[in-house]
Amino acid sequence: MKNQAFQGTPSSPRFALCPSTVKAGDAVLLGKIPAFALNDYQSNTGGATFYTNGTFYTTVVGTTSHSPYTGAAIAPGALLYASGVLDNTTNVTTGLLISATSGDTAFGTLDPSYSAGVGSGLTVTSAPVRI
Repeated sequence: MKNQAFQGTPSSPRFALCPSTVKAGDAVLLGKIPAFALNDYQSNTGGATFYTNGTFYTTVVGTTSHSPYTGAAIAPGALLYASGVLDNTTNVTTGLLISATSGDTAFGTLDPSYSAGVGSGLTVTSAPVRI
């Protein structure tokens, strides 16, 4: 699995219809459920397979607000939230911005084993996120 750091228990993949832009390793919201794509969008099925638990490497931004942008450090174990582009046909949100912005949809936590955390206003492209 691309970007997977630790497998959740139990970690059973599930299929979902999704936009054709979904690629393996992408963080998405299946409705309100955080997930990571196991494979690219498959045109023959109209969707992809997703994991809905485990720890995955993805981009996290050290902020608590989008407008105005407010930088904030994110400590290991802190709650994370996501916003992005909702596809109304499939109810899947892609292109996620994952941060500490509590007004967004709950996404998981910054893995407690990640001792560095995310600095205020910084973007970490391979932060371990536990869903």
